[in-house]
Amino acid sequence: MGIQRVRRRIPSNHNPFHYYDKSIISIDTLKQDREYRTYVENAWWDIIIIDEAHNVAERGTRSLRSRLAKLLAKRSETLIMLSATPHDGKARSFASLMNMLDPTAIGDPDDFSPEDFRDKGLVIRRFKKDVREQIERSFRDRTIIRNQFPLSAAEEAANEALLAVRVRGQAAGGRRQLFSVTLEKALFSSPAACLETLRQRRNRLERELGADEAPDAQREIHRELEGLGALEAALDAVGPPEFAKYQALLRAIRGGEPFRWSPRARRDRLVIFSERIPTLRWLQEHLVTDLGLRPEQVALLHGGLSDTDQQEIVEAFGNETTPLRLLLASDVAAEGINLHHQCHRLIHFDIPWSIMVFAQRNGRVDRYGQRRDPRIVYLLAESTNETIRGDARVLEVLIEKDEQAHRNIGDPSVFMNQHDVKAEEDVTRRAIADGEKAEDFDSRLTPEADEGEELMALFLGTTGSGVDTTVAEDRAIRADSVPESLFASDLAYVEAALEHLREAHPDLDPRVDRGHRTLTLDATPDLRARFRQAPPEITPKNWRFVLTADRDAMEGHIAESRRHESHWPQVHYLWRLNPVVEWLNDRMLASFGRHEAPILAGVPGLEPGEAVFVASGQVANRKGQPLVAEWIAIPSWGSGPADLEPFTPFAKRIGLGATRFANMGDGVDVEKLQTVLPAVVELARMWVGDEARKLAAQMAAERDREIEALAALQARRREQIEAKRKTTDQLRLTGIADWRAEKALGEVEEAFADYFAWVEDTMTVAGTPQVSVVAVLTGKMDAA
Repeated sequence: MGIQRVRRRIPSNHNPFHYYDKSIISIDTLKQDREYRTYVENAWWDIIIIDEAHNVAERGTRSLRSRLAKLLAKRSETLIMLSATPHDGKARSFASLMNMLDPTAIGDPDDFSPEDFRDKGLVIRRFKKDVREQIERSFRDRTIIRNQFPLSAAEEAANEALLAVRVRGQAAGGRRQLFSVTLEKALFSSPAACLETLRQRRNRLERELGADEAPDAQREIHRELEGLGALEAALDAVGPPEFAKYQALLRAIRGGEPFRWSPRARRDRLVIFSERIPTLRWLQEHLVTDLGLRPEQVALLHGGLSDTDQQEIVEAFGNETTPLRLLLASDVAAEGINLHHQCHRLIHFDIPWSIMVFAQRNGRVDRYGQRRDPRIVYLLAESTNETIRGDARVLEVLIEKDEQAHRNIGDPSVFMNQHDVKAEEDVTRRAIADGEKAEDFDSRLTPEADEGEELMALFLGTTGSGVDTTVAEDRAIRADSVPESLFASDLAYVEAALEHLREAHPDLDPRVDRGHRTLTLDATPDLRARFRQAPPEITPKNWRFVLTADRDAMEGHIAESRRHESHWPQVHYLWRLNPVVEWLNDRMLASFGRHEAPILAGVPGLEPGEAVFVASGQVANRKGQPLVAEWIAIPSWGSGPADLEPFTPFAKRIGLGATRFANMGDGVDVEKLQTVLPAVVELARMWVGDEARKLAAQMAAERDREIEALAALQARRREQIEAKRKTTDQLRLTGIADWRAEKALGEVEEAFADYFAWVEDTMTVAGTPQVSVVAVLTGKMDAA
């Protein structure tokens, strides 16, 4: 929901984070809006999720993103940080993320050991290959097509002219200057990109030539300008017919399987990646004509566009009803953007010089939820020039490494150990400048434990780069932790609840299609009021809700919604968190007044005269969070309550919920049940009290151990800070070392004080047990 829309819908003095119980907002929006920063500082959430969390790590600068993330980390009981690239190989930036999760994890980000965070379980790592079997339907097998072609005579002449350019400062026959490689990289993209780079260089040299330069320097500049002029003439001779890669692109698009693409197919879009914007513009100019496209069928996506324009293009590309068919994208679209909704074909017009970019580009279409097999094309030129051919082979090594990462390893950054796109490009650039052979370059890119992998291993509690399966399994959702239900499905519950509501509201007319597992319901006035706080996109036309419990059908409706401008399914998924189901839950709770509970008579599995009271017991900590929340069954035979048992095994024992039965409540002796009610409640309270005391003793021991460990950790932090203060003698003269030490000590004291208080409040049982009777189940009372 847009910020302006939020401001229009709520009173001007209201905090939107109090008004809405769920919020999705970008870090960049928050950091730029002081008003919303104030709202954040005065709000509290049950859970905060930060996606692309590597963008909020500290990297030696006072990043607004990082500062905001630190603030958010203090405003929630639970913080989850998600990232496909959790570290950049640097201990400090990775430590900053860990300290957002646990402010006591690492005291000195420049000097820490496994003892500082062992047993904290802060990191769980998963690659696609680790979860493929669990969500097999959502990942498809990609098809890689290497389209090789020879260069034209005009292009070979341009290559010769490029290699003949002697960059200023380059000795004859000496090592190639990095600018020479930059020119070559531009030419590998397109003649248009190379011409732009060449002209920028020429303008700079001409400015330097006009300055007061030494004669030798002027001779070098003139020599380079002469070479650039010859290269420019050679590039001008490479038109579309001579541009072999462009002709290969046309053949790939027009050719047969396995890639053939037609712009007439509304649900079959194509994305072409290039690093250079001049290349993209050149392609846009010529592809419109050569493929017979209308201008509105092609769009450029690059970093020079505003965020809003970029988002509009991405949404149009994923919407079947728009005319857009072909997306020409720079690497601004290579990370964090979904292009797979209507697209499974991707062409690398130029080959990335970073392995990470391969994964980012391919991941736009080869990702979770893709319904068709991704088809990815690499355009590979074959030159007769030995130097150019060798440099191109170096880039082919990167393709092979990306495929190896995709098949076996999962993390492409392990090959170059740089964890940064620019740094990886520099590795490739220097290899080409040094004339390194592809075989030698390949042998250097061997996965081994680098600093980043060692960091991950330390945090995962492993000795290698694998996953800590123990931690992962301990925190996995177990099957037996799923809440029990007396209904066969959520749809069965909703149907029964609506049937109950119709007794008091005959005008309520829900329609249930059990075969298709759908529910149609016209919203009541109170349901409409509930949706006033929801985004308007999810409100159906005419206030008629259609809900389905069929996941496959729901996925189909989501896919269908992308064909229309609304971008929102007209059918909603029927599950426990659906606002309609939540409304129904509240109506069911409101069906019974204060100190009232339902009676279910004639329950199968109960003996004549037997009554079972179902009670709910809760015990909370100092923060009001429930530590014990149990349902218990307390049988009674008229003389008083018998031994109690947990509700779930009791329900299974008598088969409750397995069959439908009529509630024969007219014959129930309510006065008799009320007579034993006080004893039932007292027995339940005693049981919950016993459970609370056991839990309190257990938690007190755990709390004491935690506090003792925190105190030892705090002392170690202080020692580290004081030791660092003593070793900075030169800085001591100016007082900087003392100031830094006192600042660090203050931060340690504040962090640990907050954490001590959190441990005390969270792990201390408080208040008296709360017990309420939920229902009474009886057998045939007339036999009592």
